Amino acid sequence: MLIDLDELVAECPDPRSRKYIRESVQCYKAGAYRAAVVACWIAVAFDLVDKIRELAASGDAMAVEMIGPFDRARQTGDVRAALAFEKELLSAARDKFQFISHIEFIDLERLVDDRNRCAHPSQVSDTEVFEATPELARLHIVNATRYVLSQPAAQGKQALERLISELDSNFFPSKPKDTVVFLRASALAKPRESLLRSYLSILLKRLIKDDRLSWEALNRASNALFALAEIHPEPWKKIIRELLAMLIPNLHENKQLAHTVKFIGNGDGVELWAFVGDAERLRLNTFVENFPSENFDSVELLLMNEKSPFFESAKKRVRRASADEVFGGLWFDTPEVVIDRMLSLYEQSLNIAHANELAKKLRFGITDSKKPYEHLARMLRVAEKNDQVKHSNQFPILVREFIQNKFANKDQAQQILRDMGFNDLAEGL
Repeated sequence: MLIDLDELVAECPDPRSRKYIRESVQCYKAGAYRAAVVACWIAVAFDLVDKIRELAASGDAMAVEMIGPFDRARQTGDVRAALAFEKELLSAARDKFQFISHIEFIDLERLVDDRNRCAHPSQVSDTEVFEATPELARLHIVNATRYVLSQPAAQGKQALERLISELDSNFFPSKPKDTVVFLRASALAKPRESLLRSYLSILLKRLIKDDRLSWEALNRASNALFALAEIHPEPWKKIIRELLAMLIPNLHENKQLAHTVKFIGNGDGVELWAFVGDAERLRLNTFVENFPSENFDSVELLLMNEKSPFFESAKKRVRRASADEVFGGLWFDTPEVVIDRMLSLYEQSLNIAHANELAKKLRFGITDSKKPYEHLARMLRVAEKNDQVKHSNQFPILVREFIQNKFANKDQAQQILRDMGFNDLAEGL
């Protein structure tokens, strides 16, 4: 399907550039294909000069250095200097300012060659002059508009530096919806793939590798990452898949791996799991199953959501956790699998002193129980199996305190106690 050239012209944000490329389109429609090619290069050249001038006005030293000689040549009428500037324009756009990619440079260099053939006497043979075809003229108009005229001034290193500076600033939005609006008004509104890739790479590295960032900085990075998924969904999916395939295999430190699974296994980060390859999934799940003790408290985040990709792996890790790990953790809302592990370790009490020690710690975790009837019965079975627990001083205190906190109907709790042969506890309620 052929692109409508008038619609393509409308994509050019700069009025001057739009005017020049419209002239090229008019020549094309009139059948003046040589003139269309010449006008097309003029549009590109003026647009690139305007972009460099815009960067110079914002303080870019490289742009200031380049635009100075051009302005002097224009003011003094130095044609040779102006031609030298024009000759280096595309190379500077590619290498110094990264306005265009290496592939785009090749296509635009062809435009310069064809412009020279069209603007100067150029004979194909002794009796035939160079004729630009309608296909050639149209190709150059489309390439010029897509590669240069429709793009904002900052697309390379300078644009990336500005985006990072904004990400780290106090005026970067803290809400997801506001972040979408903010980024739509930036160089990421219509970015080249190289800019989008570089920015997404920085965001991902912060979110899955840098464990030193503040919560606010991580929140901004997360909002920016998923805002771009909304703004550019298809390129985002492609780039994210490729970046994760490169980043995850190179995570070797426990801190980085823990940071990664905490982000991908919780909240919005779960959305990234669909773009993680099979080998990387196995790598991360294996790490969770073998969480180092110093990172063990991270399992609470992974157990908060059953849809977390690490939910089952985290449960496996908890089921073989040590007493120091489960009783020593500061649980915000003790997960059920952690309470079950606490009770299993309580059942293994070696003596009465050990049972008393664990009971004092268990009382804080079991208060978060979502299944009080089941856990009360479990505590009683622990006492049935282990006399050290049954005859410890803290066991009746633990049971009565649990019933007091978790049972609105004490009669039901008393019935459970009587059914399991703990009549003395039932009478003491």
